[in-house]
Amino acid sequence: MAELEARHQQHDTAAAAEAAPAQAEEDQASQSQAETAKQAEPKKAQKQKKAKTRYVELLHDNGFVYCLDKQNARWVELPHSGNEYVADVWIRLNPDGTQTETARQDSEGNYQYAGQTYYLEHYYIRPKTQQIQFLCELEVTGRPDNAIKERAYSAQNWENLVPGSIEDDIYHAVLKNMQRNRLGSKSSGGKSIRDIIEDTVNISL
Repeated sequence: MAELEARHQQHDTAAAAEAAPAQAEEDQASQSQAETAKQAEPKKAQKQKKAKTRYVELLHDNGFVYCLDKQNARWVELPHSGNEYVADVWIRLNPDGTQTETARQDSEGNYQYAGQTYYLEHYYIRPKTQQIQFLCELEVTGRPDNAIKERAYSAQNWENLVPGSIEDDIYHAVLKNMQRNRLGSKSSGGKSIRDIIEDTVNISL
């Protein structure tokens, strides 16, 4: 009887010894998976953060939130100027929720609500003369149509800033954000956009 118990004990010890490496390997695999998942979390959060930073909030006015589309903001050479650059920007106007939603019919007779609609405004901003030029406004439900109609650039369409006006606020907010985010960072003639703006505006940014 004692011999039989000893054999059972030896068998259990051997089985435990065989199972130990397998358990250790399983634990190591689980730990590796946990570390991989942990490393993936910051990357996922970073992607989500990038997706949220396309639009920069500029100001609130008359029931709308004005946001700069950073993805499409750029510095472009002013036509016929030779070396002057202007900011080419799109501003998105989102209802801030304070407006009353009223139903209306579209061209096909379908009802839409004001809360589903936003606006896109296209501007040129000229730091050298502190002027702004409006190019177009789109009323958008869903995705905007790429075949837009806007007036062509004209030197006659530059508007001087009126202190306290919405154009004045847009002008200063856009330039502040473009400088901070270094948008339109291409160079021209060996100069960076920072150098070009310093030359044209004659101030240190």
